[in-house]
Amino acid sequence: MNWAKAYLAKETNRDQQRGTLPELLRGADVLIGLSSGDIVTPELIAGMAADPIVFALAVPTPEIAPLAAREAGAKVVATGRSDYPNMMDVSLVFPGVFRGLLDSGARNIRLRTLVYAAEALAALVPDGELHADNIVPRIFDFRVAPAIAAAVVQAAIETGEAKYDVRPEEVAERTRRYVYEGVLPPRASAYPRSASNGSGAALPRKKPEGLREEALDLRRRHGGVLEVRSKIPIKDHHILNVLYVPPAALAPAAEIRRDPMSVYELTVKDNLVAIVSDGSAVLGLGDIGAEAALPVMEGKAVLFQTLAGVEAFPICIAERDPDKIVDIVVNISPSFGGINLEDIAAPRCFEIEAKLKERLDLPVFHDDQHGTAVVVLAALLNALRLRGTSIENVQIAINGAGAAGVAVAKLLLSSGAGDVIVCDRSGVICKTRTIGMNRSKEELARITNREGCDGDLRAALTGADVFIGLSAAGALHPEDIGVMNAQPIIFALANPMPEILPDLARAAGALVVATGRSDYPNQVNNSLAFPGIFRGALDAKARDINDAMKVAAAHAMAALVTDAELSPDYIIPEALDLRVPSVVAAAVARAAVASGVARVPVDPADVEQRTHDLIYSDQPRSWD
Repeated sequence: MNWAKAYLAKETNRDQQRGTLPELLRGADVLIGLSSGDIVTPELIAGMAADPIVFALAVPTPEIAPLAAREAGAKVVATGRSDYPNMMDVSLVFPGVFRGLLDSGARNIRLRTLVYAAEALAALVPDGELHADNIVPRIFDFRVAPAIAAAVVQAAIETGEAKYDVRPEEVAERTRRYVYEGVLPPRASAYPRSASNGSGAALPRKKPEGLREEALDLRRRHGGVLEVRSKIPIKDHHILNVLYVPPAALAPAAEIRRDPMSVYELTVKDNLVAIVSDGSAVLGLGDIGAEAALPVMEGKAVLFQTLAGVEAFPICIAERDPDKIVDIVVNISPSFGGINLEDIAAPRCFEIEAKLKERLDLPVFHDDQHGTAVVVLAALLNALRLRGTSIENVQIAINGAGAAGVAVAKLLLSSGAGDVIVCDRSGVICKTRTIGMNRSKEELARITNREGCDGDLRAALTGADVFIGLSAAGALHPEDIGVMNAQPIIFALANPMPEILPDLARAAGALVVATGRSDYPNQVNNSLAFPGIFRGALDAKARDINDAMKVAAAHAMAALVTDAELSPDYIIPEALDLRVPSVVAAAVARAAVASGVARVPVDPADVEQRTHDLIYSDQPRSWD
């Protein structure tokens, strides 16, 4: 006995009967089998009460075959299979139940919820249609989900579990329209009532004024910006059997168990990325928590799909302990082909990424670090090309030692940068500093600042060729640029306000100015990097995204700006230049193979063409 069986013993079997299944079936009116196939004989059915009801629901083989049960005297027989009458399958129930729970915002599922759902399902078979082979609607009866959804909403209202002010009839209509039209209309309660007439009725929708209001209105109308759709619609019982019902639907699972690598061919894993965030460092908002981070992660998922055909799903985790976050991600990793860490504060993000890389045989990529680093490197390569200077001969000052600053410093050094000096709020990071240091800054002190510069940002800038700001608005002043070498390169990447405005930087002598904003030239934006990087990594079935792949991505991106196009106002492709993901994906795949992290040999030309096809037609070309 376990606790569940102990509970059943307490709540059932009032007469405390004992015995085997054959003994308990003698004289019984109903048998509900949820066990294993072929365990009930015709003789056992014959020993039940007259006209017994037999629900033999084991799949793929029922406890007794329907014909044998009927010949033995059963009045009604139901199974879990679609090739017999009265198919009893949970797919009749759970779509409508969850539609009603979501639309009512129900806090809990009460017993009344389940009873009302069952009654709604039964009511769809009227007396005139009720017979031994028709006691429950068929799965493709599209009245089912709306009716069950409405019943669930009614139960949520009556039990006080509903958070939203919705009517069952409204939910039934929304569900019916989605089933037939493929579009889920917004709830009538989707708009705020705080400024309403006090009756609880929603006010008329107003035209949004400005981008902020438009962003809110867009998400309210669509209920967020993501949805999950089947690639293969279930149109009849044949495809239902192939996709869902045993035994045919179990064939892919058995094949993956036999050959684990086939999971990449038979499931969405081959093209699915988890966007993991704890909401502790959301751009422009800071520590807002996991739930508030969800719309940002949704937007990231849309960019993944739009710019490289990569399917991505937000996983917002209400946890701050690095080890627990790592455990959560490891435990859900079988569903995903890659992990994109997002908006996790430093230094926790470094620990999480490092531990995930140790434990997972999948590409793990913290975009705030490495996506930023790749785009910065690409922009810097072209800025230096314009200046006529090689990266080996420049001194670079980075302001900001968070996730992005650390990653940019490391990638620039791995690309041959002459020297890099990193500053934070406490000044230059060096080996002799003790204030405000942590493990990641101590590592920076070991690999940067070769001459042992000490002091503030001005000291780091003296004689520098490049300033890269990953810090805060107003951190750089025109007089700071004055102590740099001639024709300095200024990347003021703080968002939404840069460390210095471009016109002030140019007036102070800057040759090239880049920001993180789209309303100035030279936008350094992560969206140029991560879609193509993951496309290439997924197509190569890479075990990791290493420095070689990042550097290859940066060089491919930079090469799209030709010598004829290169100018102080154009050192990097625009954020929506759809050439970028294809060439980045190809370069990343090539580097994955060359560096030994690709699981499969892959032709970069095929990857480039496939990415192009996904961007422009949502369908990759079929290769012979």
